[in-house]
Amino acid sequence: MWSLLGKKAQVSIILVAGLLSAWSIDAVYALALHKEAGLLKTLSLAVTIVGTILVAVAEAGWRWLWRQVPLLGRKAFPDLNGKWDGTLRSTWINPETGQPIDPIPTRITVRQRLFSTSVTLKTGESESHSTRCILERLPEIGRFRIWYSYNNDPIAQVRHRSSPHEGVAYLEFDPDASPDALVGRYYTARKTTGDIEVTRGTRD
Repeated sequence: MWSLLGKKAQVSIILVAGLLSAWSIDAVYALALHKEAGLLKTLSLAVTIVGTILVAVAEAGWRWLWRQVPLLGRKAFPDLNGKWDGTLRSTWINPETGQPIDPIPTRITVRQRLFSTSVTLKTGESESHSTRCILERLPEIGRFRIWYSYNNDPIAQVRHRSSPHEGVAYLEFDPDASPDALVGRYYTARKTTGDIEVTRGTRD
């Protein structure tokens, strides 16, 4: 959810948190030496303690809150945690046959936290792990996207024809049209692309 905030908001929050933390350290140091910490530093220490507790509670309990208040999934971002099963359809053409390859059975695992998101994609021949994820709201069309970059690591038996590579992809969620489906597209450093279609299996 952190990535939904604008850069200015993120920077402002980091600066304020850093300033409060510095004052809080000064307050702890003063109290340890049995000195007067001052009202501002004492308040900073209290705000830091309360803020840390609230962040920990929010990190642990946001999914419960999302289940109790479904509107949050539409106004902020939906809970997409879990395993999603389906297929990849590559645009790659086999030079020996001149035909595209068959759809590839695929499992995608989304691990979504309050401050981070990761995507793992696994097929019979390789596994991809996200290196960075960005959440995007598309309120004008009522959809949500996870954009991510990834590293792909094929199994040893196929590396003679499928080398490790990097790529970018997105997964799009439309709660009105398909509340249990993700569709998307990927682009690889090998100059190939493909479509992703998966449906929700289990929620983690």
